[in-house]
Amino acid sequence: MSEEAIQDTGSQEAVAAPNFLESIPENLRSEPSLRNFQDAGSLAKSYVHAQRMIGRDNVTIPSKSATPEEWRQAYQKLGAPDTADAYQFDNMDDKVANEFRQQAFELGLSQKQAKAVADFYLGQETSRNEALKQAGEDAIYDSEQELKQEFGKAFKQKILGAQNAAKQLLGGTEIFHKVHLADGRKLGDHPDIIRMFSALAGQIGEDQLIGEKSEMIMTPADAQRQITDMERLDGPYHDERHPEHDNYVNEVYRLRSYL
Repeated sequence: MSEEAIQDTGSQEAVAAPNFLESIPENLRSEPSLRNFQDAGSLAKSYVHAQRMIGRDNVTIPSKSATPEEWRQAYQKLGAPDTADAYQFDNMDDKVANEFRQQAFELGLSQKQAKAVADFYLGQETSRNEALKQAGEDAIYDSEQELKQEFGKAFKQKILGAQNAAKQLLGGTEIFHKVHLADGRKLGDHPDIIRMFSALAGQIGEDQLIGEKSEMIMTPADAQRQITDMERLDGPYHDERHPEHDNYVNEVYRLRSYL
């Protein structure tokens, strides 16, 4: 074979790349942590990353069998305080705050996490109270309109009579202001309570009630009953020749002002 042929054949053969592990000391070739490296560049990159991590306060997640103390150490590395008293909350009731501090501490929350949860809770509580207050105001307004429709011009007198009856029968009206109903109203704002004590006031009689006496004002229902009675077909209202006809007509006209 000619020298040119030998040279040509050699140029076509692939040159085998040296194995990376073969280029390092023999006593390190069996190190499992080096088997994933294919070249010096990947080893150098890993080394630089490891150097950057040195000195950082790394957190190791405890195993399932970890003790409470091991979990506590992990929590503290993540920002949890050393004691429950270290948590700081704004605008929270002392009793609720103390209970929440203990719970946050047991869960290993950081101050930032615990405050975020507390602020969310307070926001929800504020929204709920505002909604309840608005619902109560709406319910009170609806109750008032219902009784005004029912009592007509006698509304204020009926309310006062109900209050006086409650004072006389119960010795006071404090209970009506202390008891709150589910819809936000106080007990004394419920129309059924007012109706009941207004009816009791009528049974007791104004002369026996505590409070200033006044001329009784008709309710629309009372006025309608009298109008119905005075407008009977066999009565003076429909008989123009009856001597009481004009009086009946005038009285019915007056009574209609209460409707």
